[in-house]
Amino acid sequence: MWFIFVQSLFAGEKTPKDVPVSTLLKTGFPPKLVATWKEKANGPREAFFKWKRGLKGKEAALVSQIWKTESLSYPVEPKTKEKDSRNEVRMNQEMFLGGIPGPFSQSKVSDPFLGDGWFLGLSHQNLDVQYLPRDEKNHSAFAVGRIQKGNRFILEKRDEEFLYGIDFVTHSFRFTSGNRYKPIPHFYFAKDPNFYSQMDRVNSPLPQPIQSSHFFGYQFTNISKNLEIGIYTAPGFSLYPGVYITSPNKSYSGVWSPGENKSSLYVNDSYDLGNLGKHRIQSESIFNPKETVGFLYSKSEFQDSKFLFDSTIYRDSPLLYGNVSSGEIRPEIPQTLGYLRGSYKHLIGGEGLSSMEGHRFEKGSSFFFPFVVSEIGNILYRYRSYFESGNYEYNEIGRAVFYEWRKDRSVCSVGFESREFGGQWEGKIAVPIRSGHLLELSTIFREGNLKTRAWFENWTYASDFNINLTDREEIIKLKYVSPFLSLNVSYSEKENVTAPILFINFQFLHLIEN
Repeated sequence: MWFIFVQSLFAGEKTPKDVPVSTLLKTGFPPKLVATWKEKANGPREAFFKWKRGLKGKEAALVSQIWKTESLSYPVEPKTKEKDSRNEVRMNQEMFLGGIPGPFSQSKVSDPFLGDGWFLGLSHQNLDVQYLPRDEKNHSAFAVGRIQKGNRFILEKRDEEFLYGIDFVTHSFRFTSGNRYKPIPHFYFAKDPNFYSQMDRVNSPLPQPIQSSHFFGYQFTNISKNLEIGIYTAPGFSLYPGVYITSPNKSYSGVWSPGENKSSLYVNDSYDLGNLGKHRIQSESIFNPKETVGFLYSKSEFQDSKFLFDSTIYRDSPLLYGNVSSGEIRPEIPQTLGYLRGSYKHLIGGEGLSSMEGHRFEKGSSFFFPFVVSEIGNILYRYRSYFESGNYEYNEIGRAVFYEWRKDRSVCSVGFESREFGGQWEGKIAVPIRSGHLLELSTIFREGNLKTRAWFENWTYASDFNINLTDREEIIKLKYVSPFLSLNVSYSEKENVTAPILFINFQFLHLIEN
C-alpha cells in the first residue's frame, strides 16, 4: 500500500521531451523512431498522442515501454489567452470534485488519462451508524475497463449488482449507455445514492457512478469545439426522456425532461476582467414543480488577490440523494443556507450566515482582525454572534483567538472560541502536495452547554465552502485525494449519545498503458 501511495504521489514527473536520446537508444529505439519521437515531443500535445495511438507492432511496444518505465505525462502548455482560460476552467472542474489546484492558479496541469490502455478501479466504504441496516453500512465496488482512441467502456460490480458503461464517439456522434458514463458533468444527475467517485477528473475513466442512463448526441465541431446536443433517457432522474446540451469544455450544461417539466443546470466558469478582478462561479441545480435544490458558489479576487470575496447558497434536500435512509447522514428536512465572507489578505474581514430548516431559523455575523502579523503566521481575533429561533430562541456571542498560517494554497489554522456556557476548539490543515494531490484535516471539539450550532467548514478546497451547521460534540475529518488514490475518513460524536458515526471510504485507480 505504501508503494502505491508513493507511486501515486510522484507519477508523471517527466514529459516526452525530457527523455534523453541515450535512454531511448538503451530501451531499443531504432534511430528513425528516436528522431520521430523527438520531433513529435516538441510539437502539439494532440499531435503527439495521435501519432502514439497510430503506432503498431514493435514500435508501439517500445513507446509503451518507455512511457511506463519513465512515468511520463504530457502537460498542457497554454499558447493563447483563450487557451489559458480553457485550462483554468479545466482546473476548476477538477477542484469542483475535490481536486487541486485552486480557481485562479496558473500552474500547468498534467492529464494522465489521455493515453490508451486498460484500467482497474476499486472502492470500499464503511459507515458505522447505530440502527442503520447492515446492507447500508458497507458498499464495495470493483471495475475493469479500457480506453481506446478516446472511447471508454467499463464492466463493474457494485455490491451484488453487475453493471456496464459505454462512452463511444464516431463521426461527431456520441453514444453513452449504462451506469457510469454521461456527456454532461452534472454530479447530482441520476446519481447512485450509495456510491461516489473521488477520481472524477477530466477524461478520467472513473467519473461519478450513476443509475442506468442512455445518451445520444451530436458534436458540432465545425461550429465550436465539442458543443454537443442530444437526447437522453434516465429513469433515475425522470420517468420521461429529454434533451441535453453541453457547451465547449463542459463549462455550461443543461438537461430538460418536458414530460415531467424537470431540468438540471450546471455552470463552472472563470472570468478574468483585468482591473475589475478575477471571478469564478460554480452551480448545479435541479428544478421540478415540487422542489428546487442545488447550490450556487461565487469567488472574486481583486488587486492581485488582496481583496477576497466568497459566497455560497444551497438548498439541501432528500431529493438530491434518492431513496435512502438515515437522517443522521442525509437530511430529512430541506435546508436553505446562505453564507458570505470577505477579507483583506485573509487578515481583516467578516462573515454572514442565514439558514432555514423547516421552521428552524438561524443566522449570525462576525468580524475578525489580527493581533500579530508575521512570516511564520498570524494571531487573529474573531467576534461572532449566533441567533436561533423556532422551537427555541437563543442568542450567543463567541469570542475566538486563532493562529493561522497561509502560503500559496496551504493553510494551517487552530483556535478556541469562548461562549457564555462553553466553547469550541477548531482546527484545519490543507496541504496541496502538488497538482491534483491534496491532504486535508478538519476538526471541531465542543464543550459545555452551547445553545446554538457551530459553523463547520468541512473542506477548504471544494465546490463550495461546505459550510454546515452542527451540534455534534466532536468531528474529525481526514482526506487524501490524488488522480489514482483517495482516502476519506470522518468521525463524529453527539453529546449524550453513546453511538458515534464513523465513515471510511477508500478508492484506487490503476492504469495499464498499451
